[in-house]
Amino acid sequence: MPRRFRLPGMLMGMLSLTLPLAFSAAGPTVDSTSDQSAIQEAARWIGREDNVESEYRYVMTCRLRLLFFWTGKDDVGGGYVRIGKASGDDPEKMIQVLFGSDPSKAPLSINRWGAGTEVLRATGSGQASAFFGFMKSSKGQSVMAMQKELSKEKANGDHLFEGIISRVDEGRALSTTVPFMSSTDFDFRQYAEAERTTLQQLQNNPQRRVRRLDGAAVSACPRVGEFLSTVLQLMDAAVAGRPTPVSLCYIYNARHYTATLTSVNNVEAKTVHVNLHGAGAPLDRTYHHLKEAHFVVQGEETGNKNAFEILLGMQGDLRGAPLQITYQPNFWFQIILNLAQNPPQTAGGT
Repeated sequence: MPRRFRLPGMLMGMLSLTLPLAFSAAGPTVDSTSDQSAIQEAARWIGREDNVESEYRYVMTCRLRLLFFWTGKDDVGGGYVRIGKASGDDPEKMIQVLFGSDPSKAPLSINRWGAGTEVLRATGSGQASAFFGFMKSSKGQSVMAMQKELSKEKANGDHLFEGIISRVDEGRALSTTVPFMSSTDFDFRQYAEAERTTLQQLQNNPQRRVRRLDGAAVSACPRVGEFLSTVLQLMDAAVAGRPTPVSLCYIYNARHYTATLTSVNNVEAKTVHVNLHGAGAPLDRTYHHLKEAHFVVQGEETGNKNAFEILLGMQGDLRGAPLQITYQPNFWFQIILNLAQNPPQTAGGT
């Protein structure tokens, strides 16, 4: 029997990869005054106005393998990647991602999305990072389950979100996580309002949980960068032609991870065709002289692995740009994010 196209559950799988929120409460928890002060400081870093230097906007395709061929749905959602600097006394690296379904386009008007922002900065004691993320939660793994979930949300007027702040300093890692209900069903067009609400919940909700690592547990990984900056560094390694594999450790949610650039393939040309909703012309583009970078992220405590691919530009203004992001959790399902904006003519796109 062919597998049902389960867009809701698969969207959440994509979010769990690109926005690794990891809200489970396993492990020791602490809630000291100094830890709360450090988390509040990290929240202030995240809340500052950003100076975006590069922005890449995407359109989402979901694909399902049926025996010997693929079928799928184009333009069911999308998102963006932003890279720049956060304001402050010292230059601060900022990386932000947002991905999810568009309720005006997705089946059943599904509204499932998430966003994450990482800031790297200098402190009085050295280097530090802060990651803020939130996700419109879902437990529906089929169309029927999603219909029931959406109906319940509409009837009760309550919508479940989850948020996290993860901070890593030299010698200490902290995180706080919280689930919360909102009377507003925020979608990705309401990012600023959803961000403010989630930050308030992370600082004030009594249900929040705080985790801490210090001492030898932190010194085992000397890097303060977390998921987003780690992947960005590995992308730079792919563009620079470094021999693979290249592995980097990082700490996120007071847990240890290893991200590996496993291989890089040269791609002479890649043609992209995406049907768009409405009367507009489809997205048709051909890129030349690319690199296809393959990544694996492993949780050291759990052993869980996630693999994904990023197609990188190598010419002109698109050098190092993530032109296509592909996540295939198994042999029969893919989520593909294609760059939606028109590339510069100097980059070899058409």
